Amino acid sequence: MLNLKQLETFVWIANLASFRKAAEHLCTTQPAISTRIANLEQTLNTTLFYREGGMVSLTAKGRELLPLAEKILAHAEQLQYKADAAQALSGVLRIGVSETLVHTWLPDYLKLIHQQLPNVEVELIVDATVNLRKELLARNVDIALLMGPISEPSVINRVICEYPLYWVASRDLLDGPEARQEDFAQWPLITYARNTAPYHEISRHFKQQQGLTVCFYSASSLSASVRLVEKGVGIASLPKEVIGEQLDSGRLVLLDADWQPSPLRFTVSYINAPASLLIEQAVELVGEARDNHETTR
Repeated sequence: MLNLKQLETFVWIANLASFRKAAEHLCTTQPAISTRIANLEQTLNTTLFYREGGMVSLTAKGRELLPLAEKILAHAEQLQYKADAAQALSGVLRIGVSETLVHTWLPDYLKLIHQQLPNVEVELIVDATVNLRKELLARNVDIALLMGPISEPSVINRVICEYPLYWVASRDLLDGPEARQEDFAQWPLITYARNTAPYHEISRHFKQQQGLTVCFYSASSLSASVRLVEKGVGIASLPKEVIGEQLDSGRLVLLDADWQPSPLRFTVSYINAPASLLIEQAVELVGEARDNHETTR
């Protein structure tokens, strides 16, 4: 007899192209997954998947039935939501986030989740964008707040905020706020990690400056970068939003340089297939959290 667990299994295998990954996602065993599909195929009297050499792909009938299965699951979730919203919007929400946002409006976002999705537990992964992209595509996180967008057909991207980058230094490092080309060669440049867009842009720019040899200190930790520039190790390129306290106290100063890197543009990126009310609600709260932070700031 047809049941929702069988349809859910069908949809997740189709999306992950793997019985093993579907079993991990659904927190069950691979034999249980195989049994559900075998029973579903028997009930529907059709073959849904080709299985060849460890590879899994949909049959023509499987491709035809997949949108119908996704629609049934979405309607079932909406039915549960209307009957008992608290129970429907529950479970674990896995969020991948760039560290820059940890220093800005992420706390506001987590407070909103606690207020409006009280039955949801959050699993937070703070990492570089290149790693968060991999985690999202592997379905190891539900939503990613990163320097986007992610150029994949399956990924939905929404631009959420943009932070300009400024050259900053310890007040005692330079004679004044004006940064000359010689200053960038005199001190290490403290940047985002080497696998990030800001690092590559800054590196390309200074390589094009003839007669100028620049030393880079790249760090995967934004907190470490702020600490290093505070201690006078070098000059850094950072958003004002993460060093407001240091600027207000005078521990750091903005430099009047003739070139600034491109702003950091962040997106909330997610794969909403199969459709999930929880993911949709979590994505909607992102914009609200950003607006709340901007208003209070």
